[in-house]
Amino acid sequence: MRLGEVAELDSFRAEVREFLAAEAPSIPERAGFRSPEDAAEDKVRREWRAKLFEAGYLGADWPERFGGGTREWNPVLDLIVSEEVARAGLPPLTDQTHLAAFALLRFGTPEQQERFLPAIREGRETWCQLFSEPDAGSDLAAMRTVAAPLKGGGYRVDGQKVWSSNAAWAEFGFLLARTDTAAERHRGISAFIVPMSAAGLEIRPLREITGTEDFSEVFMEGVELGPDALLGGREDGWRVAMESLGAERAGLGAGGRRLRKLLDSMVELAREEGADGARPADSEEVRDRIAGFAAEIEINNLLVQQRLARELRGAERPSDLPIGKLVFSELNLAMVEYGMRLQGSRSLLTEGDPEARQSGRWQDEYLYARTFTVAGGASEIMRNIVAERALGMPREKRGG
Repeated sequence: MRLGEVAELDSFRAEVREFLAAEAPSIPERAGFRSPEDAAEDKVRREWRAKLFEAGYLGADWPERFGGGTREWNPVLDLIVSEEVARAGLPPLTDQTHLAAFALLRFGTPEQQERFLPAIREGRETWCQLFSEPDAGSDLAAMRTVAAPLKGGGYRVDGQKVWSSNAAWAEFGFLLARTDTAAERHRGISAFIVPMSAAGLEIRPLREITGTEDFSEVFMEGVELGPDALLGGREDGWRVAMESLGAERAGLGAGGRRLRKLLDSMVELAREEGADGARPADSEEVRDRIAGFAAEIEINNLLVQQRLARELRGAERPSDLPIGKLVFSELNLAMVEYGMRLQGSRSLLTEGDPEARQSGRWQDEYLYARTFTVAGGASEIMRNIVAERALGMPREKRGG
């Protein structure tokens, strides 16, 4: 199947849409990338992931021995599945478990793949990402967590991680730590598999400005890992991380369906009458701004299509994913900011407020839109990557 075979793609989209309508669970649609609110929702999400794998809508590109190879597959089909999941108001497919599977498939040993991939497919185990630190968020190379080799083999881990999505629900963590503290910034980093129940590991959920607890701090003091916990080669953690984060940015950059849903909600908002009986949609300035958003959404979609076309040809560019991530996250933020303006004083309402129109979603969308500009690499970092890799500008001077 090629990118331009419209009939086949339309048929596949209809198939996915029909499957979702018949099989999707009842999970409340919420702003942002949200963790389960309780154990019952966590169970539903695990079962839903397993059902998507079983149907071949996730993991079809995995090796056959792990359940893949069920159909001809390419990135366009992944995009269609992601779009239809967003259209149905379900949690996004690109999450920390997805990224861990990505890393295991590319860098894991046969023993690690045999141990962890079936459990991921069956929804028995979920993962979190232990990358960011209080002083090393977007500047990931500034991390201070150390994995010191033990005399009898294995490692002792000491350090702190933060902004770890789903850490409170995960069985395993995908960890980055320094195994050579004397090496340069991007060197001396290794990737590890960490049981979240390990002795010396403490998880502290963070209550955010939204009132939810989607992230956690993770403290590690004397956490001992065996030699088989190393994921990829020793001191090869930076490459493992960057390729995995590429998968995350691909998911964030392919949010055209999310943006379209947001635009539809904005149009409804503009048509609502205010206390004075006036409608924002009666203003030429408002109509022009909303039309501008519609045009920018199409530009975002075309960028995604171009990237996928290059991927199919094996001609990807280093700047493709950063550009897609940057355009999506900044456009999403601009749209929710404008939605807040259209609401006026009603923008103070939040999800669940009984007086709120459209469930008070705009304030929550705004707060989570800021998250999108940081998750997977802050916009400032993305601009640096585009400037240096796409435009050939001099590299920014960095400390360390």
